[in-house]
Order: sequence, then C-alpha cells, then structure tokens
Amino acid sequence: MSLISEWIGLPWYMLLPLVLLLGWVAQELSRSVATSIGLLDLPNPRKIHLQPVPLSGGPGLFVPLLLGYLVWLAAGSPGQAMGAALSLGLAFTLIFTTGLVDDLRGLSARRRLVIQATAGLLLWAGGFRLDAIAFGGWTLQLGLFSLPLTLLWFMGFMNTSNLMDGMDGLSGGMNLLALLALGTFGLFTGSGVGALAMFAAGLVVPYLVCNLRGRGKVFLGDSGSLSLGLTVGTFALAMARQPGAALSWAPLAFALAAYVVGILDVLTSIVRRRRQGVSPFRPDRQHFHHRLLRAGLGHGWTLASLHGLSGLAVFAVALPFYGAPVALLHLLVPLALVLGAGFRLLRIALAEPAKVIPISRRRAAAETPAVIEGGHRFGVTENETPLPQATGVGK
Repeated sequence: MSLISEWIGLPWYMLLPLVLLLGWVAQELSRSVATSIGLLDLPNPRKIHLQPVPLSGGPGLFVPLLLGYLVWLAAGSPGQAMGAALSLGLAFTLIFTTGLVDDLRGLSARRRLVIQATAGLLLWAGGFRLDAIAFGGWTLQLGLFSLPLTLLWFMGFMNTSNLMDGMDGLSGGMNLLALLALGTFGLFTGSGVGALAMFAAGLVVPYLVCNLRGRGKVFLGDSGSLSLGLTVGTFALAMARQPGAALSWAPLAFALAAYVVGILDVLTSIVRRRRQGVSPFRPDRQHFHHRLLRAGLGHGWTLASLHGLSGLAVFAVALPFYGAPVALLHLLVPLALVLGAGFRLLRIALAEPAKVIPISRRRAAAETPAVIEGGHRFGVTENETPLPQATGVGK
C-alpha cells in the first residue's frame, strides 16, 4: 500500500513516460489479440482500406484505464465511497462490453440506447448526478430533472464520441482535448480526479499514433468511442462535485467546450435528417469533416480545423476561470490551427476551385444509399469516389 501511495504521489509528468509506454504495449497486445479472434474491420470493394484493420483501440484503452482506476482506489482515493466505485465499475464494464458486442456482431440502435440509459442510471444511483450547479453566488437546483438530465448528459457524451468517429483521429483527438482540459483543471484545483484524467489522456496518445499510422493501423471501434465518451462525462461530474456543495460549473463547461464541434455536428445531423423525413440514425456524408474533405482541405487540416475550433471553445471557458495570463496558454495552439486551415481553404478556393465540389453533388451524396466505409456507413454517389482520407470508423 505504501509503495502504491508513493507512486500515486509522484508528479504527473514523472509518470507520463510510464503511462505512454503502458498505453503503447496495451495497444500492440490488443491488436494481436483482435487479429487472432477476428475482431476486424474487413475490406470490401466499397471500403477504402485494403487490408483487415483490428477494432482493438477500445480494449487497448479500457484495460489499462481500468487498471489505473483500481490502483487509484487502492491508494485510498479521497472521497470515493464504495457505492460510487461499484457503480462506476459496473457502468463502464457494461458500456465497454456492449461496444465490443456491437463491434463483433452488431446491435440495434434501440438496444444500444437502452443499455446506455442503464449505465447512466447506475452512475446516477452511485452519486454521479446533475442535481445542483453553482454559478458564483447563484445555484441552479434541478430537482426532479436531475435523473433525466443526468441520463442525457452521459448518453450525449457517449453518442457524440461514437458518431464523431468518422475519420482517423477525429474522436480520439476530441476526447484527448477534453481529458487534457479536465486534467489541467484538476491539477489547478487540487482535485484527485485530475491525475486520473491525465492518466487517461496519456493512454489516448498511443492509440492516436496507432490509428494515424500507415502500417499496423487500428480503429477505435464502438467499445472505445463509447467508453471514452463515458469517461469524459464521468470525470467532469466527479470533478464538479464539491463536498457538501453544489456542482462547480467549470469542469462541466470544459467538457462541453471540448465536445462543442461534435455536439453541433450531431444536432445539425438530427435536424437535417428529420427535415428529409428519415431516421435520425440514418447515416449520410454531410458531417462537418465530410464537407471539409470535399472542399479539398485534406485529412490533416480537417483535423486541425475541427480540433482548433474546440480548442477555442475551451479557451472561452478558461478565460473567466483562470484569468488572462493562464488562459492565453489555451489560445495559441488552437488559434494557429484554425487560422492555418482557413488560409489553406482560401488558397484552394483561389488557386484550385475545381477541388471544391458543388453543393448539388453534396446534396446528391446525402440522398444516396449508404455504403460501408471504415467499418461504418457513409453515403456516396455513383460517380463519386470515397473520400481519400476518411479511413477511420464513422457514422
């Protein structure tokens, strides 16, 4: 016990190399196991990748994260009651197992939503709930709305993470930004959950390397995207919980800010599909990253622009909380990414207008039947080739 406590007590930056190594080993082992048991996204004439790709990103994240959580509990995590620890373990295991079954065999959307609601109910019963939120000297009491809003909170994060997994590095990068924002908040305020958030962020980095590389690529899969979304939502609530007081608004706002692009994308997708008279769960190729890729921005700059916009939203939250000097550290990188992508789009529009696909073709793409690409469904027109860089898991 004393040895564990001493390890937990080390500064996070001293443990970072060990966490990165643990994440890398977990990803490589998970890739080997997934290949041997057939947990693969198989190619076909309508997919971009030409070789089977393991859906091992989720297991490679969940197993070391669970190990880190158990060590954190063994070290005597402050304020972590047994009931909360049990509900957390059950909920995460349920979501990870559901995602794994969905990757292997497929599950209906209704069944997935029921299981997600069950996991949210377990967490609500364990004390992870939206009940009262403090904004300075004013407190918002949620009362009877606590349970439905808590379920919406968890299900929203899980499904946004899952639906944003439409291109290599998209969902993983969004979750990494959220975990870094929450981890920084935890370290700044002295929350014990901050170290766990930094630990989770360190595990996401090796996955992103494996996901973005050419050979030995892995996909996140539903088991990974759902688990990461639940992780962000749970960590935000755990950090917001103040003993004997209402929830602090800051960690909730940081999590929402990091997810803002994904949330807007999901909401616009629902509205668009309802206007077309189709199910909100019906896939299409009108997500933000699809449009940017069609405009010729390319994979790297598309990721930079979307993550940069989320980073600017995080800066907007950091400014009133941290103050100008510290908050400016949250501004420089995302601003550079957004400006760089903007200049790139301007150059394409001026020098290579043929790369910008007309709106009529984009609308036609949204109205055609969906095809499988990267393990999930996209719609393409008969005369349109798949987007060259959207090789990840997607919706």
